Amino acid sequence: MPVSDTLISSLTASPDGIAYFGSDLPAIMNEGMDRYINDFQVKLNMDLLQTPTLFERIEQHGFLSDAVVNFMWYRGTVEHPTTTPTLLKLTPSVSLASQMRGPHNMFLGDFVSTPVYGTPLNARGGLLRRFGFHDEATADYLLALAEQNALPDFTLAYFPNNDFDSHAKGPENAVPTLQAFDKHLGQLFEAQGGIDQMLDEFAILITGDHSQSDLDENPAVDLNEVLKNFPLVEAGNTWGDSEAMKVCPNMRSAQIYMRPELWARRSEVIDCLLQCDDIDQVIWSDHESGLNDSKQAAFHVHTQDRGRLVFQPALEKKGNAVDCYGTPWVWKGDLATVNAKVSSNGEIQYEDYPNAFERIATSFSENTGNLWVTVRLGKEFSLPKMKCNQAGSHGSLHRLDSTAPLITAGLPHQFELPNALRIIDIAPICLQLLGLDPPRSPGISAIMNSLNCAS
Repeated sequence: MPVSDTLISSLTASPDGIAYFGSDLPAIMNEGMDRYINDFQVKLNMDLLQTPTLFERIEQHGFLSDAVVNFMWYRGTVEHPTTTPTLLKLTPSVSLASQMRGPHNMFLGDFVSTPVYGTPLNARGGLLRRFGFHDEATADYLLALAEQNALPDFTLAYFPNNDFDSHAKGPENAVPTLQAFDKHLGQLFEAQGGIDQMLDEFAILITGDHSQSDLDENPAVDLNEVLKNFPLVEAGNTWGDSEAMKVCPNMRSAQIYMRPELWARRSEVIDCLLQCDDIDQVIWSDHESGLNDSKQAAFHVHTQDRGRLVFQPALEKKGNAVDCYGTPWVWKGDLATVNAKVSSNGEIQYEDYPNAFERIATSFSENTGNLWVTVRLGKEFSLPKMKCNQAGSHGSLHRLDSTAPLITAGLPHQFELPNALRIIDIAPICLQLLGLDPPRSPGISAIMNSLNCAS
């Protein structure tokens, strides 16, 4: 069961402003429709991604072809002309970039369709199918590629409907969406001459970037109300002169950005958050823990009813225990904050919050919020005028939000998957299957690997 690797906010902030990747109309209007669309179209890939994409790593070798179908992280090395849907052309103050840079073959809804043998591929789209970001459009593009014997060496295709339907109906009630996906997959196999013939030529990996947990009938936890004693920036707006805090909710987690003067007295904010019974964890990083007499960053987790914890990678010492990926950790406080324990053989074992140490430690950077906050099962963070999902949600460290299946077929007989998988292992597995050397081997510590590379 791959585990989600980071908490990713749909509303991210910086000293320069915000980038919104959600669907709440008031926040979109505050940011501006033109900026909202261009954040998705350009800023997300060209500015915010801080590491080479899988497509860029493939394309640097020159001899492999690749494609993206409806996946929003698509940066590559090839410029593609865009098409603006008619409805958006009629929307005031909306202008889309004339080109987008992606892999050799790029199919993004109604916006980009790379010609195959000189002819653009057609897919079902329009407003009712989210301008082509829909399972039917993804299936149409894949089937057309297969029918024209044009599937490249590597294709990344995203089927978004299960996420939308799980939010609206609940994860268990979205099973018909998965059954419809299964039919799309069957059509793809048939277009390739049947499943056996397809698996002779291609390996297939099917997974998700998260799962979903059920929401209560009244799930909203209003962070403006929780933090009403502090001056907050309105959702979607930029910093004002009198505002000390910016809250960016992403369903079951939130990032909180603070002015330096408020960060210096952050304990007031943390105490205020923990007075709310619906808040599960408050998480932050600093260099002031004194843990193990180390000057490296430490990571704090405070809870209302399970105690407090501070931890960091034990880079020069054995540490208290090692996780299954080979990272030694040192800590003080209550492992109950992340529902972990140490086994008799000295390995950290997680229950409700899988791989919590590594996921927390790799979430913080100079671009993330000063504080991360998670909410208890059944709840979701909200701000005034921003709606909650109806039935299902995700975004926290909890296993019900975080674990997704991995289904593989057509792997070479000698190929072995790691015993403990994470979603960050999928990209290096794909590179290995393509005969390329990944920057990190799957199944090993992401933290130790990055430190070894830096040294």
